[in-house]
Amino acid sequence: MRGPRHAAIAYLGEDAPALLPLRAGDLLVVNASRAAMRAHVTSPIALAYYVEAGVRVLSSPNLHANVIATSRRAVIGSANASHSSTIADEAVVITDDPEVVAAARTFIDGIDEITEVDQVFLDNATTTEWQIGRSVPIPGIGVRMRANRDFLPPRVTRMFLRHIVEYEPSASEQQTWATQAGRSSASTGGPAATYQLEWFRLDDRRARLKRGDVLIFTDDNDWIYPPAVVDSDAIPIPHTHKAFGHLLLVRADLQPVSVADAEQQLANLGHPNPRLTTDHRIISASLRTALLRLWNL
Repeated sequence: MRGPRHAAIAYLGEDAPALLPLRAGDLLVVNASRAAMRAHVTSPIALAYYVEAGVRVLSSPNLHANVIATSRRAVIGSANASHSSTIADEAVVITDDPEVVAAARTFIDGIDEITEVDQVFLDNATTTEWQIGRSVPIPGIGVRMRANRDFLPPRVTRMFLRHIVEYEPSASEQQTWATQAGRSSASTGGPAATYQLEWFRLDDRRARLKRGDVLIFTDDNDWIYPPAVVDSDAIPIPHTHKAFGHLLLVRADLQPVSVADAEQQLANLGHPNPRLTTDHRIISASLRTALLRLWNL
């Protein structure tokens, strides 16, 4: 689309930049009010990503609409830029009617009680409102809760073997991880001693994972580690161009196995060449099952 895009999207999940790609010069109005932050329906990580990208971001505490206007089209509907909206029954209308496009732009430009989202705003939102926040009712927003979540998805269809790479995360990445882990810690299910969240960084957007994907890691000391389940959509890391992270759900009560022992067990199960030291997607369903059996899963 040519020209700046104007968007009024009430609530942003941490995966908003992937769902709503905006660029420098665009305008985004969002509900980043104290109530929205404390309810964790608008993510400061997403806000920081847009600000860093050069998008002008404004907050309006009364915003509950979802409208986008480009030079030629208008998008009007109920969907927010969040994972919740991708699994809900939403409705969206896209039109190139010039009168509707003009009306959508006028609506967005006329939103009042706005506050500029800048670094001071973000620092306050992250360190106070978000951190002390809790799930509170927001008009028109419902949360689907899973009281007892299983560790593995009902059917493991995507499994990847990855080599552990040691690196020192930046301050912005550490803040991203701490914020997202704090948000998700109450929903991981099970005793804290059993279920834990870990952080996994990727620098190639083409390698993006999906919720429910299973990762198995190996290291340079010939150990293979228990499965980790991707528990979030891609989370952009501020101040980077392509890097993003995922939250991984792991079982702390499962122990690593030596690669030699794992290869022997897998060979006994009919897989003499499992390629445990090579990064790859595990296509064979029977090998995926055999790998999980290393930990009686």
